[in-house]
Parts: sequence; C-alpha cells; structure tokens
Amino acid sequence: MESFAAEAPFITLFVSSLLVLMKLVLGVRVSMYRNKINMPWGDNGDDQLIRRIRAHANHSEWVPATIIILGLVEMVGVHPIIVGVLGAIVVIARSLHAIGLMGNAEGFNRASGIAMN
Repeated sequence: MESFAAEAPFITLFVSSLLVLMKLVLGVRVSMYRNKINMPWGDNGDDQLIRRIRAHANHSEWVPATIIILGLVEMVGVHPIIVGVLGAIVVIARSLHAIGLMGNAEGFNRASGIAMN
C-alpha cells in the first residue's frame, strides 16, 4: 500500500526560524525603547515608538500566511532550490520592510520589502 505522508518542509522550518528571530528582535526593540522613554503603555504620539510598534505588528500580520504558503509549496514538491530562493526573498523582504518602516517609511527599503513580499 502506498504511503501518503508528506516530507517535513525543512526549508520552510529554517526560514520560519529566521523570521521568529526577527520577530523577537522587533519585539525587543519596542520594549527597549519603551523602557528608555518610560512609556509602558500606549504610544503618546512618539513617532519612533509608533514606527517600532508598526514594524513588529506588520511582521505579525504578514509572516504567518507567508510561511503557510511557503510550506505548502514545499510540501507539494516544488524543487528545493526554488523553495530556498522564495524563502530567502521572504527573509530579505521582511528585513528591508522593517528597516524602512523604523527609519524612513517612504524610503527604498520599505518599498522594496513590500514589492518583494
């Protein structure tokens, strides 16, 4: 009898681990800045805090679906090199977007990250 068990999506697991580390860094940056300006709740209109919060939140909003799609692509048997390239693009895109959002929201990094994602 033929088995229908899918192989574990190892490339997606690796990409996911990088994105989890990125989420941790983004969250720590929010917490450290909150501590620095002594603002445990809200944003009080502080532009830097708002940008850090949005970078973290945007990551939380977009990454889960992206990882699910990447995992499904990998599990249906797309060539590992293609999956790896797609995963690398996601990591680069999320990095550029976060850097752009925390710096100049209209800058090259954010726009490039959005386009790549």
